[in-house]
Amino acid sequence: MNNLLKFFYGIIARALNSILSVKSKCWVFGADYGKSYREGSKYLIEFMDKYHKDFTCVFITSSKQVINEVRGKGIKCYSNYSLKGIYYLCVAENVFTCQYLSDLDYTFKKRGRNFYYLLHGMPYKLAMNALPTGVLRKNNSLLFKIKLKVSNILIKNYTMEDVRFISVTSDFLVPFAKKDFSQETDVRVLGMPRNDGLFDNERMKNERWIKGIEDKIIITYMPTHRKYGEGEPSPSLFIENEERVAWLRDHNAVVLIKQHPNMASKLKNIKQNDVIMDITSCGIDPQVCIYHTDVLITDYSSVWMDYLLLKRPILFYYYDNFECDDAGTHYSINEIKPGHFCYNEDELFDSVMKTITDYDSMRPSDSVINKFHKYIDGDSCKRYYEQIVTN
Repeated sequence: MNNLLKFFYGIIARALNSILSVKSKCWVFGADYGKSYREGSKYLIEFMDKYHKDFTCVFITSSKQVINEVRGKGIKCYSNYSLKGIYYLCVAENVFTCQYLSDLDYTFKKRGRNFYYLLHGMPYKLAMNALPTGVLRKNNSLLFKIKLKVSNILIKNYTMEDVRFISVTSDFLVPFAKKDFSQETDVRVLGMPRNDGLFDNERMKNERWIKGIEDKIIITYMPTHRKYGEGEPSPSLFIENEERVAWLRDHNAVVLIKQHPNMASKLKNIKQNDVIMDITSCGIDPQVCIYHTDVLITDYSSVWMDYLLLKRPILFYYYDNFECDDAGTHYSINEIKPGHFCYNEDELFDSVMKTITDYDSMRPSDSVINKFHKYIDGDSCKRYYEQIVTN
């Protein structure tokens, strides 16, 4: 969708917005800049569809594939750039996004409307440069400023300051969330709606997954981005070492590599085999991925916090100096020890072997899990719903 067409629809949306009133119990959801169906919006809208059918809940997207997928579940779904989609955006009482506010276009501020941001990760690495303030610092040309002004009038109209509240998973994380956003942000400890699926075995088994590895020990590598997508992708693991590949094969293990979405366009000449598989472009829901994972390898991504709920081994692979040369982190986990730290591929493979041969000894402790999760119950969507309708 080019900008001129977006602006044209924006004129229509502005006109309709001025004459249509907010409708009670009408909620709209978006995710991943309108490109996919996942994260908090996916799990909260499905909770609403299951338990609160008296609400009108609509998923808005720019993807035809997502429209077909969501409608296949019996949930209302429309294009962001259609009259029907714009209508629901104009009358929505509550607006939900999770990647950032630009998951949805034309959700203008108006009387009776509330905005909710379902975080796509918990505070660990510093996020300020990923927020609009960081983008503005990098783009200060006159043309960019004019384009931004027009966009704010016809496409965007609210900011993080308009979000009613955000949720984290424990009291420990509240001050760091305020650093990422602002000290005035209302931060509540409700858990993450997207993590409810980790407690629903039947539901997760029916989600799209990789075929042919059901009986394997699944080791998944999920690193964060480098330089907010402008750096180099994280290294592929073990593929160049035939002895390690053979060891994994002999122990019925596979390594899945799921690079951060920001890095997908950087991937070239991907090497893989029956043991090492790159699934970055497969469109697998991250929560489904970690549900099926027996051992997680990560680094400065906050995915390990989600994974703690499963009480399975976590290996941290620190192959570069991210804390000094890249975004950095809010706090050090060296003393907290949610997992095992590795600084080169030799150490990493030693930890992989120990995990496979002595699995229970590599699990995180209950004290670590409780530090990052107040609730371990799969009821985050319910708590979120109750906070919204009772406050």
